[in-house]
Amino acid sequence: MPDVKPDQRVTLRTERALVTRQRIVRAARTLFTDRGYGATTLNAIAAEAGVAVQTVYAVFGSKAGILTALRATVADQPEADVLFGEALAAPSPKRTLKLFARSIRRRWEFGYDIVAIDTQAAATDPTVRAGLEAIFERRRAGIARLAASLGPSVDADHATAIIDAMTLPDVYRELVVVHGWTADQYETWLADALRAQIQDR
Repeated sequence: MPDVKPDQRVTLRTERALVTRQRIVRAARTLFTDRGYGATTLNAIAAEAGVAVQTVYAVFGSKAGILTALRATVADQPEADVLFGEALAAPSPKRTLKLFARSIRRRWEFGYDIVAIDTQAAATDPTVRAGLEAIFERRRAGIARLAASLGPSVDADHATAIIDAMTLPDVYRELVVVHGWTADQYETWLADALRAQIQDR
C-alpha cells in the first residue's frame, strides 16, 4: 500500500470535514422545514445526518450557527450573484430587469425555504433576528444599486420600493409553491411586472 503524504492527509481530512458539514446542513434544512426551527433539536439533526451530536456542536456550536450557514448559501448564491452583476452592467433598463428577474428566480428557486426558516427562527431568537436583518439590509442596498442603474428617467426611490416588494421570497412561494406556477412562469411574470411598474409608468 503506497504511503500517504502529509499534505494528502490534510486534503483528505479537509474533504471529510466538508462532507460532514454538508450532511449536517442538509439534515437541519430538512428537519427545520418539516418540524420547525424551534421543535428541532441538535440531537435530531445529528441523528438525521448520521453523526454524533458532539460533532454538530464542534462544527456549528448551536442551531443558530447552522442557520447562519444555511443563510449564507442563499445570500452568496453564485449563479444568482453572476446574473445580478450582469443586470447592473446591462445596456438597457429592459435587459437589466430581465436579468435581475432571472437572478431572483435562481435565488428563491434555491433557497426560498431557508428564508422562511430564518424568519420563523427570528421570531424567537434575537441572535437569528440580528443576522436576518443584516441580510435584508444587504438585499435592500443591492436593490437600490439596481434601481439607480436604470437611468435618470426612473425615480430610484420608487423603483427600489417596488422591486423590494415584488421580489420577496413569499411572493415566489405563493406563486410557485401554492399556485403551481413553474419557475419559468414566475421569472417571465416578474420581468414583465417590474417593467410595467417601473419603465412604463
